[in-house]
Amino acid sequence: MDITVDQSDPSTAEVSCKISASEFRSEYAVGLRQAGRNMNMKGFRPGKVPLAVLEKQFGAQMHEEVVTVFLRKAYDQAVKDESLKPMASPRLISDAPEAGQMEDFELSFSVPLKPTFELSEYKGLSIESELEPVLPAQVQGVIEDIRRQESVPQPAGDEGIDENGVVLCDITFLHEGESVMEREGLRIAAHTPPPGLDPEEFAKSLVGAKDDSVIELEMVLPADLENEAAQGQPGTCRLTIKQAFAMLPPSDEEVFAKLEVEDQKGLEAKVRERMEEAAQDREHGRLETALLDRVITETKMDLPETILEEQTDQRLEQMKKQMLEQGADEAQVASQAEEQRATARQEAERGLRALLVVESLGDAEELLVTAEDIQTELGAIAERNGVSIEEVRQYYSENNLAQQMTVEILERKVRKFLRESAEVTTPA
Repeated sequence: MDITVDQSDPSTAEVSCKISASEFRSEYAVGLRQAGRNMNMKGFRPGKVPLAVLEKQFGAQMHEEVVTVFLRKAYDQAVKDESLKPMASPRLISDAPEAGQMEDFELSFSVPLKPTFELSEYKGLSIESELEPVLPAQVQGVIEDIRRQESVPQPAGDEGIDENGVVLCDITFLHEGESVMEREGLRIAAHTPPPGLDPEEFAKSLVGAKDDSVIELEMVLPADLENEAAQGQPGTCRLTIKQAFAMLPPSDEEVFAKLEVEDQKGLEAKVRERMEEAAQDREHGRLETALLDRVITETKMDLPETILEEQTDQRLEQMKKQMLEQGADEAQVASQAEEQRATARQEAERGLRALLVVESLGDAEELLVTAEDIQTELGAIAERNGVSIEEVRQYYSENNLAQQMTVEILERKVRKFLRESAEVTTPA
């Protein structure tokens, strides 16, 4: 197999490979024999089916597979010999030989290449911290949230519910006196109004609710009702209360036990510590995002146009699929897709630039993704979803997501490196 590579266009390598008839026949025969090894055919022993019979059975399929074999060999050799850095799979330019053709032929294909670029400055970047102290009032607010979350319902009785109570009720939306939506057995709190209701008015009306009471409130009917004539129109929300519950908060001792502290002082210290850790994690994420965005923005590169167009089209196809699933008609989908092409292209360019910067920075700083990293990631995903590691591994393999996982792990390492090497200043 004779291979030539043309790199006159820095964004694409044009590869041509000449394959002799003898090379093709040899590979073709090997493929047929392998296909026939375990084949059971009446009149022949396993593995002894004549090539002529195998060719009649598998010829067209094997011809296609052998073309693919030579394409892969040529691609691998070109990448190795010319030190190519492919950005995507090869694109066949010439027509492949037709099934049954056993003459000398030439395959030509293009390989989109990663652009050559220099990373902008990325070490020791200066950035200002936005981390704010946790205030005592915030600590007390979280403690109150904990008490509310741990509260247990009990019948509200004649006093009805307070602002922390809940009701079990049926809800009816009315338009011009006619029901346009009904839901039964809903559990609703004063701070969670149905859509279309004024939150303050709803909370005020629900306080004091008792068993078997009925509450009616003015509302704007939701835009997703099945009754199109009522969508967005003035209406009435009727709540028929089945049961009203007051929420009994836990005792101090129960709260102390849950958070494994001895007293109120210990509770406040534990809550503050958790809040500060969460705030620090959020600040780390903000810093990392800002630093990586800066490097991506300041790094200059020219992206391969073919890849950029493909990525843009993929984003638009995904958008159109979602719109069709939501019930939009095809004409509307096509129109909106064209309107969004410029935005989709910007997003595609941003995604490609981010990928290339992360990979380049990872190489520069030798931030390797190890087998241990992959195993840890698989374990974390398995734990979150309540499945085994092997199930997660199989899912990622079957859906070709292994490379995506590797990139995500590398990006986290790059983000952490940028933050840890940055000069983070505290505002005066």
